[in-house]
Amino acid sequence: MIFRNCNILDFEKEGLVLADIRTENGVIKEIKENLSIEDDEVDVGGRIVMPGFCNCYLNLARAKANSFKLSNEEILKKNVLSGVTFSFLEVKNATFLENLDEYDEKMLDEIALNLQKKVFVKVGQSLDELGKLNKLHQKLPSEVLEDFGFLDRNATIIGGNCFEKDELELFSGYNASFILLPNDDARTGRRFLNINILKRLQIPFGIGSGEFAEVDFFAFMRQILSFNSFVMENSSLMSPKEVLLSATTTGAKILGFDGEIKVGGGANFIAINRSFGYDNIFKEIVFGKCKRDVFMTVKNGKILQQNGVFAGEI
Repeated sequence: MIFRNCNILDFEKEGLVLADIRTENGVIKEIKENLSIEDDEVDVGGRIVMPGFCNCYLNLARAKANSFKLSNEEILKKNVLSGVTFSFLEVKNATFLENLDEYDEKMLDEIALNLQKKVFVKVGQSLDELGKLNKLHQKLPSEVLEDFGFLDRNATIIGGNCFEKDELELFSGYNASFILLPNDDARTGRRFLNINILKRLQIPFGIGSGEFAEVDFFAFMRQILSFNSFVMENSSLMSPKEVLLSATTTGAKILGFDGEIKVGGGANFIAINRSFGYDNIFKEIVFGKCKRDVFMTVKNGKILQQNGVFAGEI
């Protein structure tokens, strides 16, 4: 398959590069202008081609319960229409742990003995939860994760809204990462994690849709930047480019995938409508676009949806 007339987003050059993309067996084989004609090709029409979004945490069962009993397929279709190419649901060989305040030391010991390659811990979303953990184990929740070996596996913290500076510093020493849930936080009125400290400690974070079916990563990114501007009163804490990286390639890396558009990499990308109202391509994408601007979603070289029409089963 050849995808023609792609304005490929180049994060390093901070601009668009016009080229064609040739894919084969789910891999990008060539990126250059005016590739030779193939029988199987599609004209992207000069739209912006960029890495797909990574939904770093999606809970299908709770999303169904919170969204008028939508089916699994309907929720997954919402993700594809929104430009999601990688998802938490695809992660293999992983340990997932939540409700940590319900586990005593013996139970945590048993879990620690069987830790998988990747460890995800949903924790620290409320002060009440952290208080229960502290009372149960007589130590900080971050120290509980450290003592039982979760941090040795470079654990990914889902939520972590209420962790303070000293605990985040401990996480940074173990190459931990975080998953932010801006939609869940907004709906439940939860305190937002201090991104300023994450950035200063160089702790990477991805973004997830969480426990609700609505997915719009453009809106999620704007929520994060709005938090910086209005709550932290500092719009320079994080740039549109940085939050876009978190929503795409950084998020993919956290889950163990390669989300970059490059020769030899997986053919996973999206095409979004091109129009300019901003003087910066990253501002244009983050502030000027929404999920309705996702024209095409490509996964492993196959078009999952084009202009809202699905090519087959998700």
